[in-house]
Amino acid sequence: MSCIRSVWVGLAVACAAASAACQGTPPAEPGLRVLVRLAGDSAAGATADMPPAAIEQRASASAGVSAKYVAPSGARWHALILQCAASDCDAALQRLSADTARFSAVQRDERRRH
Repeated sequence: MSCIRSVWVGLAVACAAASAACQGTPPAEPGLRVLVRLAGDSAAGATADMPPAAIEQRASASAGVSAKYVAPSGARWHALILQCAASDCDAALQRLSADTARFSAVQRDERRRH
């Protein structure tokens, strides 16, 4: 009988821990998720193997808002989040798109999130 009680207690503890972990999940970050393609121009200092921190710095400077690196998305493509208020995101996206020396393409990331 005590063996069954131990199993139930163990299950209860595991369920409580799993529930707490799910409740602690932060909400999606505010801002605009974009995909950028690094320009292959070495004169602008952009290379395919540029570290994420450098991509964030360049995107932030170009967009005029903070950019957070999310993940690579292909050879030269990278997912970023432009940390902007909804009313400012379109202008930030336009500024980022205008920097063709550093980014050969910029687009909204329209992929579905699970």
